[in-house]
Amino acid sequence: MTEPPAEILSRLRPIPTTAGPPTTAPRDVVGVDPAGAPCRIEVVEAAAPVLLLFLSAACLGCRDLWEGLADLHAGLAGAARLAVVTRSPGEEDPTAIAALTADVPPALAIPVAMSSPAFAHYRVAGPPFLAVAAPDAVRTESVAWGLEQTLRIALSALPAA
Repeated sequence: MTEPPAEILSRLRPIPTTAGPPTTAPRDVVGVDPAGAPCRIEVVEAAAPVLLLFLSAACLGCRDLWEGLADLHAGLAGAARLAVVTRSPGEEDPTAIAALTADVPPALAIPVAMSSPAFAHYRVAGPPFLAVAAPDAVRTESVAWGLEQTLRIALSALPAA
């Protein structure tokens, strides 16, 4: 190998999980928060689209996304809500998830739902993955590859303001 790995990685682009537009029907995400309390991320009756960011505490490719949740929220600039989805307790460590979100300002109100059924419904084979869901349709599904790429994909799936 003659190129440094960082240069190779910088040229990689996410591949779609399906050909053509997404066929997944929008569905609310129902699960528990990292403290174990029941929670629901509204999608079907929501006033705005939501960027569902499927992450894991054990995923090395998810680290910059966990660390950049506030930046992603700011980058969406109200065009969509940001929500994080992990697998359910037993498949994911709630304590680790709570630690990863500890530095996110509570005022941003970024919900975290631990829901393996959401992974199944949105056909997420593994994190990092994103889906932009609106009440009428899932607008895009893709691998979430870094902060800038994730934000670019999400914003391109939303109607222009």
